[in-house]
Amino acid sequence: MKRLRFRRTEYGAAQVTEFGAALFILLGCVVLPLLNMAIIPVRFGMGKSIVTAEVRRLARSESFSEALASVTSESSKWQQLNAIGGIDVNETELSMKIESTKTKQIETFRAPKTIPARVLPEGKDSPCVYLLDLKVDVAIHPLVSISWTNIRIPGLTGPIPIRFHEVAAWENLTRDPVTGDFFLNQ
Repeated sequence: MKRLRFRRTEYGAAQVTEFGAALFILLGCVVLPLLNMAIIPVRFGMGKSIVTAEVRRLARSESFSEALASVTSESSKWQQLNAIGGIDVNETELSMKIESTKTKQIETFRAPKTIPARVLPEGKDSPCVYLLDLKVDVAIHPLVSISWTNIRIPGLTGPIPIRFHEVAAWENLTRDPVTGDFFLNQ
């Protein structure tokens, strides 16, 4: 049996040091930034589900003013978004969108007692579709925010600004037995 002999290159073991440098560049410039950004879709999914659950809860409110007060209160679900970590709530906007099925016209109302009688459940433009529209502007941070230059790269060295936009059907189309007004317009 013939023995195999390994020949050494004339450069010696230089490939080992080149391999170490290449591995360092691969880890430092590719793998770690990808791991840093990998948390963003997880935080996005969790935030989206919280906003969806919140707009459904608000659509079951007794009146539109109660839903607006709930959005602006500190005991709202926005603390849950902040509790996830890495999600900062910047601004929330709640409105009522009413689409008449007769005229195919869509109107948006941001305050209670501003909805005209023609689009209320017994109005001349009814039947209508009543939708509670919630928009939440957030900033989703990567796992570790690295600030090595003044340049902010969203998702790598800084947060990604995102707007969650969810809609749910308004459920309470009844009248207040005391005032006779629709809860929708209170």
